[in-house]
Amino acid sequence: MAFDCSGHFAQLEALAARYADRQPDLADLCLIRMSELFPDHPVITVDREDFQVYRRNKREVIPIICPPER
Repeated sequence: MAFDCSGHFAQLEALAARYADRQPDLADLCLIRMSELFPDHPVITVDREDFQVYRRNKREVIPIICPPER
């Protein structure tokens, strides 16, 4: 799945401001934005803690796939 962030700067900036306390990197911001654009697909991540906080479309839980907790 291709994603070019150049067409999404305003949305990425808004997400960065919303989650500034968590200091998300560009990769996380792009994954949040991609989950908004492609809602039928879960996000694959090892960053369970942050993605339990992040929301798409401001309120929706982002479905994630990540390794089991130890």
